[in-house]
Amino acid sequence: MVYNEPRRLNKTLNFINEVEKAKIKLECEMKAHKLGQGKDGTISQLENFYKDIELMIESKSHIPSYPRVITDTWDFNSELGIQLLDLYELYKKLG
Repeated sequence: MVYNEPRRLNKTLNFINEVEKAKIKLECEMKAHKLGQGKDGTISQLENFYKDIELMIESKSHIPSYPRVITDTWDFNSELGIQLLDLYELYKKLG
């Protein structure tokens, strides 16, 4: 329906904005890990999450693996974990 297009566009723009924020946080956490100061996950996990997010931008049908890893192994209060899980919720609403 035509009248839903602006709403869909806003959701997409919001998702892209949140993706950029998450990618910056992931990059910062990867750098922190390389300096021995990382708090969340491992460098390998963070790199895989970054790739997952890039695939999410390319395809609405991609099913990222990171939500399961975060909920199963990360600290419940992780700010980065919460941000990434919120991003996944936005992604699901795009479909």
